[in-house]
Amino acid sequence: MKKQLQEIQQHLNSVKQKLSTLEKEMELKEELIFVKVRNLITMGSKHSKSRSNGGCDNLPFLNDKYTIQTIKEAHTFFVLSGLSGSASSTLRAKFSSTYPSSIACTLAHPLENAPVVEAAESVDSWFAPVDEKVQQALKEVKNVILVDDDHRHPKRLDHLTSLARDNDYIVVIVTPWAGWDCQKPADQSSEQGFWEHIIPYYFGWFLVRKSSHVMRENAEDFLKLLANNEEFSKMFRTNVEWHSEKTFDLQEYFQKRPSVLHCTTKFCDFGEVPGCKEYARSEAVVRDYAKAFTLNVTDLFVTPRTVGARVRLDKYQDQLWPRDEAHEGGGDSEEKVELPFGSRAHITLACAPGVRSVQTGLDLLEILKLEEEGTKPECQIDTEKGLLRCYGVGRWIVKLPEAVEVKTIFSGFYSKKKLTTESDGN
Repeated sequence: MKKQLQEIQQHLNSVKQKLSTLEKEMELKEELIFVKVRNLITMGSKHSKSRSNGGCDNLPFLNDKYTIQTIKEAHTFFVLSGLSGSASSTLRAKFSSTYPSSIACTLAHPLENAPVVEAAESVDSWFAPVDEKVQQALKEVKNVILVDDDHRHPKRLDHLTSLARDNDYIVVIVTPWAGWDCQKPADQSSEQGFWEHIIPYYFGWFLVRKSSHVMRENAEDFLKLLANNEEFSKMFRTNVEWHSEKTFDLQEYFQKRPSVLHCTTKFCDFGEVPGCKEYARSEAVVRDYAKAFTLNVTDLFVTPRTVGARVRLDKYQDQLWPRDEAHEGGGDSEEKVELPFGSRAHITLACAPGVRSVQTGLDLLEILKLEEEGTKPECQIDTEKGLLRCYGVGRWIVKLPEAVEVKTIFSGFYSKKKLTTESDGN
């Protein structure tokens, strides 16, 4: 009888979850229909504001109040790529009025012909004046940096994005094909080339510095809390490999910390992953690229491989989650458990030796799958952060008393410098 009741309860939970997913999908469809109708109305207007403003009205970093305020507090590195002279001038003027304290790094005389890739020695001299301004801006830790040097090649973009990455700046690339209704360069055949080199390693929400600091502190406090709990330490230690002669140290074990805190939406590998180009061109991504969002962190979890934070997406953030991940399930079992859309959303906080950050999302899905199945925790411990629950083989999760809000900017990770587990997309 008890077993039958449990089966009925599991079935009800599954039905309830499917209804919740359907409701979210309906809300999303209604939102997209509204956006499409609004765009059609705007396109039909003879006196469209976006036309009169040179196409700037649909750029969130120039028109969305919350995004503008967030960028002013953040550290953001804007790169203008492939814009015509008039479009570039229009945007710079608007940008300067929106961010009076920003610094613009531009060539005194725009190049009629960009230097060829092979002429590496000439590239340095061509862009030396701009690079000097960029280095000075980075040295002064300017909150907003704009670079417009009329470059036309991926190598130059790689150089700029690497500078931004090394100095902990969020990169935003503005092109005539990234949702801006502006005048495109005469050479339209270059569009495909631009798309190929502006698709990032991954898309995601990047935490601004203050929010990154908050989350790093949360991770440190979480690890200290766990390390000081004898019951946790005793159980967790049996599931990890520790080759040092010293006493097991949880913080030393999780010494690999991400240099860039973010919540990945789509891993692209610079265009090599199937479906990434369609994702980059999707209505939601084009509309919300460079837009600020507040993410809610609701849980912290730890496994023998990773330490992470669960992110609960709202209906607007759901629109940026890839459609091909509509039905997510964790584990290697043939019987996949359907989880709510966007369940994999997370922030990697630390990894064990030899573990890539992509594992964090898989660990989270495994835990959520067990919870969805109604699996009873093997152990529960009351802590100051909440009830810590163990689901076997070193998998622990705690729901926070209050969600931690973190400010982010939706963009991409573009640097092609040697990638490590610290910069892997999740």
